[in-house]
Amino acid sequence: MTEELSGVTIVIFIAAGVLTILLLFIFAKRQIMRFALRSRRGPHIPIGHDAKKSFKKEIERRIEVIPRIQYEPQLISDPRYILTPGGQAPPHYYRLKAVDDVKTLEAEITRYDNCLKKHPSENLRAYLLTTLATPLNGNGQRLIHQFCDLYEHARHDPTEFGDEEYQVYTRLFLKLMDAARLLKSYPSSRKSSPSRTPIKKNVETKRNILEPRMRPPEEQILTGSRPNTLTVMTLDNSETSV
Repeated sequence: MTEELSGVTIVIFIAAGVLTILLLFIFAKRQIMRFALRSRRGPHIPIGHDAKKSFKKEIERRIEVIPRIQYEPQLISDPRYILTPGGQAPPHYYRLKAVDDVKTLEAEITRYDNCLKKHPSENLRAYLLTTLATPLNGNGQRLIHQFCDLYEHARHDPTEFGDEEYQVYTRLFLKLMDAARLLKSYPSSRKSSPSRTPIKKNVETKRNILEPRMRPPEEQILTGSRPNTLTVMTLDNSETSV
């Protein structure tokens, strides 16, 4: 009897051990899958599932272009959403206005020459030094450096940027606006200015990067045959050709 009980006990222990190992294996597998899904950057479901191959390639092509798209929006579209009637301006209000003023300065520069438009990834200091070099006559580098230092302070520096700092920033901004308005007086110098070369090169580089990605697949391009000859109607003898 004791031998039978010991045999049954051994079987029970073996079954319990196998069941425990099986449960631990299932739990570990589920945890690994959960962490893998959390750390995965792509979607949980394959992109373009059950779609045509050409359509799937088009989806992947447009997704790959997204990181290369850059845009600098206007931060304060309506001050009423930030400033309360009779209240004090929040600390970040002057920082937002400083960033928006740069967009205003850029619009004033491109007003006279669209080729001088600033790309979002282009450095502001280099952009102003090249575009405003002619109207400032080489003597405004210090002014531009002071303006860019305050701009970087407003955008990146955690120290206080309040009304006093913004007033200094505004004075420099108005001087640069006056210099930008003088661009219309230098049409010949702007055409031959070497400052436009790196900007154009930058635009061409971005265009070369985007064009292969933005170009549709060859399967979707419609091609047509162009006639080699052009039929011209003959005039009657009574009509005079012009």
